[in-house]
Amino acid sequence: MSSPGETLKKKLEEELKLNSEDLRSHAWYHGPLQRQEAEQLLQLDGDFLIRDSLSAPGNFVLSCAKSGQVLHFKIIAVTLRPRRGISPIRYQLEQDQFDSIPALVRSYVGDRRPVSDTSGAVIIRPITRTLPLSLLQEKHEARERDRDHRRSLYVSDNNLLRNKDRFGSQPGNLDTLRDRPLQSAQSDSNLLSATPAEASLVNQEQVTVPLSPIFRTGSDPVLRAKGFPHPTLDAAGSTALRGSDGQLHCKAPPKPLRAPSILYPEPSEEADAYSELIPRAPTTLRRQADSLKVEERWRNRIRATETTFGFLDSEISPKEYNVGLENEEALNSVTVNSMVNLPVVDDEDNCFVRPQIQTTSSFQPKNFSSILLSPDNKPLEPNALRRLKEIVSQSDCRKSALHILREDCKEMRIWGVSPEEQQLMGVQSGLELVTLPYGQQLRRDLLERHHLLSLGVAVDILGCTGAVVERANTLHRIIQLAVELRDFAGDLFAFSAVMKALTLPQVTRLEHTWQTLRENYTQSAISFQKHLKPALMELDECISLPPSNGIVVPHILPVLRAMEGELDWGGPVEDSCGRLLRVLQAARSYATNAEVHRNNAETKLGGFEPHPELREAFQTEFSMRLFWGSKGVGVEQSERYKKFDQILTVLSQKLEPDSERRKTLSPVYGTVR
Repeated sequence: MSSPGETLKKKLEEELKLNSEDLRSHAWYHGPLQRQEAEQLLQLDGDFLIRDSLSAPGNFVLSCAKSGQVLHFKIIAVTLRPRRGISPIRYQLEQDQFDSIPALVRSYVGDRRPVSDTSGAVIIRPITRTLPLSLLQEKHEARERDRDHRRSLYVSDNNLLRNKDRFGSQPGNLDTLRDRPLQSAQSDSNLLSATPAEASLVNQEQVTVPLSPIFRTGSDPVLRAKGFPHPTLDAAGSTALRGSDGQLHCKAPPKPLRAPSILYPEPSEEADAYSELIPRAPTTLRRQADSLKVEERWRNRIRATETTFGFLDSEISPKEYNVGLENEEALNSVTVNSMVNLPVVDDEDNCFVRPQIQTTSSFQPKNFSSILLSPDNKPLEPNALRRLKEIVSQSDCRKSALHILREDCKEMRIWGVSPEEQQLMGVQSGLELVTLPYGQQLRRDLLERHHLLSLGVAVDILGCTGAVVERANTLHRIIQLAVELRDFAGDLFAFSAVMKALTLPQVTRLEHTWQTLRENYTQSAISFQKHLKPALMELDECISLPPSNGIVVPHILPVLRAMEGELDWGGPVEDSCGRLLRVLQAARSYATNAEVHRNNAETKLGGFEPHPELREAFQTEFSMRLFWGSKGVGVEQSERYKKFDQILTVLSQKLEPDSERRKTLSPVYGTVR
């Protein structure tokens, strides 16, 4: 025959092998465990267990240790109206609701989030039970029966003594009751009831009890005893009036259940679904996306506390057995036979670090060490412009596109971001940071870089003071650069900057230059009008997003401008709302595919060695120093932009004065003005 210990072990194994949806199959569920016993099991911060609520049957209690104290949180079982395919019972802890108790435990352990915002308690290590629930339930029922028995003995022994104190040396009787005011009557109906022993002494004749104001309690109507014989007291006065001494019930009535006693049918769509008689579950603050992520992480995960029974064979106590599952990596690495010796994972290195909010620009032109500029350079120095034009003209468009792409990836923090920088940002990529409130400084820096790239292209065109053929050739080269940025490099951010320069008023007014472009470089002119401009319009309106597989830097300009309040929402309200929705959808797509864009950058820039001078030509600090000089770079941005726009207007007027433009052919209609 098997020993009692082996029998209990077999029962516990049978319980733990039940379906995972059965609460008994989880070792952290201790059934009707008392509060004091639970507090003795919880020793370290993060220890937790689930037990039944003894004061509110049907509910549960989450007990956990925090800072040397044991906290108890009630899990309320909320019964909802029955619906097809939806569980009628939801388990609510604080503001979160779950379909089952195991789902609740998986959520809080997996996400490592506090059980409540006030206490900040986090549950980590489950305290496993070593006895089957059937034995625990038997012990609880035996304890309740013993308590009720002792209470009943105490009541019977002291009943006469209490009545003696109330009515003097003789037991209370009805005559005495009519002469003295009633002090503690609990129920009118119970005052006239008699015990079976008393009923045997009662005459079978029905007696009508007169009305008396002492039987009226609260707002109840005057009660009349019906069908009850008047009790006859014996000479010894052994019968006591049980209604006046408060001992009609030895046990307090149970608390009302939270579940409704009546389940109402589903209301129709036309009818109002609200009713105060139907309890409603509080609206949860947890997003559906968060719940789906938690379920996905726990799918196909080993049930560490369900299928591991090594602690049954171990001689250590339950307190010593509790294994520290400190993080999700430890949970993923748990095996069925290795749980007992699983080490506690140190989580100090994986603690949450508050993201650093950047308040100053990452561009520091005053501290920029330049190869092409002198330390105290002036705005638009002729020697620097001449050297810059030689460097750019000697490089083919594809090579220049890769240099621009490399700088954009660095400035946008898509590629080459160290783990320390990611920890400070709180995200893995700048494409995620620009969509967050504390990414404002990065958005402003990227807007400035975009504008400076456009100004650089405009200076390249308007700085050609030679023949019109030379300017047309420069225009052709820049259009080819835009094609390479879009099709080869996958840098839509720089592509839109180049296209912005080609559509500036100071550039589009050069009618003679554009006419020469159509004559000498017809294919470039057609590509600009038929392909590049419509593509830019679709990108600005976010009408159709290109696939992320071939894009390294997406067109985030509308997102930046919308987040900074610079996007023009003119037009009908319907169109503005539609455009805003498309921009927000694009921002979500860019943040979601941040890893894809980083991999694309690795593919494009892997093994690429930039030329030092050409690399500096496309850096933002160099452009700031070149355009405004070492002293003017510290002026406010709006004033700098306004003055430089005036400079571009003067350069455009020098190239083609208005009197000369009237003699040229119109670039659009081909007619003489």
